[in-house]
Amino acid sequence: MSGKNVEFSNPDNLPVEKLTLSVKNAGVVQEIKALDPYWVEEREFTIYERPPSGSTIVLGAIDTWRNRMQGYLDDVKWLLSLEHYRFWSTILYHPQCMDSLVSFLQEANPPYLPPHECRDVQKLYEDIRRSVLVAFSRLVTNKESKSQWMSKEFMADLIYNKFIFTIPIVWDLCLTYGVDNGRHVARVLDCVFGLQPRYQGDAMAAVAFVKEAFKYIILQVNKNYDSDEPPNLPETFKGFSEIRRPTNTRNPDKLTFDILKDLVIHLLDTAMTMRIFIEVYPKGVEIFRKTNFIISIVQLYEYGVPLLYEKLEETGDHTSVVFTEIEGYIDSARAEIIDIFREILAVYKNAIFSGEGSIETHVEDYLAVMMDGLSERLFIKDYQACYPVHDDLEIVRQAYPDIDTVKTDFILQAIYSNLDEPVPELSAPPPTLTNGHVDPIPPTVPPPMTNDAEIPDNVREESLISEVKDILPHLGDGFILKCLQHYGFNAERVINSVLEDTLADCLRGIDQTLPIIPEDPCDNAYLETGIQRLNVFDGDQFDIMTRDDVDVSKIHVGKRRSKYKDLKDMLDDKTEIKQREDIYSKYNLVCDEVDMYSDEYDDTYDSDGVAPAADTSDERRPFVTPRALRARHETEEESEEEPEPVEEEKPSSSRSKMDFCVNPEEVRARREAAFHARRGRGHRPAPLPRNTDVTGKPKGQGQEKEVVHNRDKKEKHKSARANHNRRQGAQFKRSQGMMPS
Repeated sequence: MSGKNVEFSNPDNLPVEKLTLSVKNAGVVQEIKALDPYWVEEREFTIYERPPSGSTIVLGAIDTWRNRMQGYLDDVKWLLSLEHYRFWSTILYHPQCMDSLVSFLQEANPPYLPPHECRDVQKLYEDIRRSVLVAFSRLVTNKESKSQWMSKEFMADLIYNKFIFTIPIVWDLCLTYGVDNGRHVARVLDCVFGLQPRYQGDAMAAVAFVKEAFKYIILQVNKNYDSDEPPNLPETFKGFSEIRRPTNTRNPDKLTFDILKDLVIHLLDTAMTMRIFIEVYPKGVEIFRKTNFIISIVQLYEYGVPLLYEKLEETGDHTSVVFTEIEGYIDSARAEIIDIFREILAVYKNAIFSGEGSIETHVEDYLAVMMDGLSERLFIKDYQACYPVHDDLEIVRQAYPDIDTVKTDFILQAIYSNLDEPVPELSAPPPTLTNGHVDPIPPTVPPPMTNDAEIPDNVREESLISEVKDILPHLGDGFILKCLQHYGFNAERVINSVLEDTLADCLRGIDQTLPIIPEDPCDNAYLETGIQRLNVFDGDQFDIMTRDDVDVSKIHVGKRRSKYKDLKDMLDDKTEIKQREDIYSKYNLVCDEVDMYSDEYDDTYDSDGVAPAADTSDERRPFVTPRALRARHETEEESEEEPEPVEEEKPSSSRSKMDFCVNPEEVRARREAAFHARRGRGHRPAPLPRNTDVTGKPKGQGQEKEVVHNRDKKEKHKSARANHNRRQGAQFKRSQGMMPS
């Protein structure tokens, strides 16, 4: 090893690929190339691992990771400390060197993840991240000093043929460092694509692969595994192979939550990478244009993103933290897709403002990209909500007044037709300045009309109203006029809004049969006088002179009373019950009586006049009271001092034993009559109340005769009540000789 510690000498300042160094080993001088395995030291490089995180960290896992990654950081720093020729020899000929550097790019935390909760771990991670970026920056540096350098031609072939830089490595650099080190990554990518143009073709192939990945995501969320029918997708998806159904199975594994999570994370990673790539390397917009990548992201936004939300609702648990996390990832992916489109447009806008190349070509490219985004409604609607297109077109028009107004009007018309809003007007381009003054317009030439959205005259209004009424004759002229005023006098938009029931909220409350109310000539004469009608209540909510939507429910004469005077008034209100009579009448089972003399009445047997004789064979035998019971009943009647009770009404003998069922009213009537008869039998009137006073007057005042009589009766009959027959029992015992008398 000591023989390798030679002093570097390059007096002729040759490039490293042509330089040879003299090495004296055991007295023998050897000429060894500067890029040779001889200069590679035997050293084990550590592979980077992601730090442990979460609630399931094993005890000691953090310390173990810190020890291993400290060794990884030492390896990267040792690699950076090598001289130019030793550094490149190690990169080219050490089997683990590039794998170690690339492992960090593959396992680094993406920007959408929060930093690690441990400060020591995060600090070590930032040190490794900084050192790896310096290492990749050195890989695209061809000249470090006057004597230590490499020709660009040789470096271009070296980094491409030895796979030192590939498109996946370039995109990993964008995702890992593009957020906070965009300028540094931009210089690295400019060097890579500037040194080796063949990376352009690799990038196009990689973008084509990303398009297929986006199609796969769309097919995954749109595929119905229970049906053999293909998903309803645009024509561009027919060239892509369908998701294969597993063999020998009818119900394959459906889209699970774990698979959906992988799809969402992959979508977010890819979308963020593409956005940063076009941001740090604006020339990549040509790659996107050639591969029709713009159409791909627009279709992904239209057919993939909404279905991701639906699948998340079907397979996920709303109460879990992972559900909220994945939902946030989908939101971030939506924003990244919109920002990709925004960055592509920004490339052409910057070229227009900077004046590089042909401004007309850049404007045409800008409009072409914008029209590609109009292919789907959801994407352009959300893009309009984030970045108003009208403002961008206004800025471009100010920078380039000769912009194609047909295309700009078409773009605005397509956008605002989905939003049900009037199309804003682009301001007229500023006049051209010549020597500090504006050329006057000849008075003989009338100024041209700027646009067709100005309010037309009465003839034009009548023509537009008749055009709408040809399609929708049931609408009133006044209602059509208000719709035309709202939609910029565009008859097509009015017809489309009415047919699709997408009228604006301010038009839904207007009567569709509203006629045109002509202006009062007296009002016009009054206005010509120049006298203004001023009032402190002008413009308030009850001003019928300036408002058409006055709330009449708030207007009343005198003191306003509540709907109900008191609780009784509220309970007596039966309006709600009357409103429900129609509902319950539909469930009525009683049919209306059919008219006897209707045309459908069968009068075949009416002329006979004789009804069929009733079957008397089944008539009941009349009820006869037994003689024993009859005598007892007569005895009871004689003993009573009341008039004879009313006899029970015998049930009609016309009822046949073969009746299907007895009329419940007759049964209740018979039972009630029997009940009253039982209650009336043996009834005596209650006796008059007797005077049972035994207290009488106070002592010394004398007692009445009834009081004395009551006292004697009580004394005589006191043994009959409330003595438990004690005297009677004693008499019985005496009579039996059980006790002496």
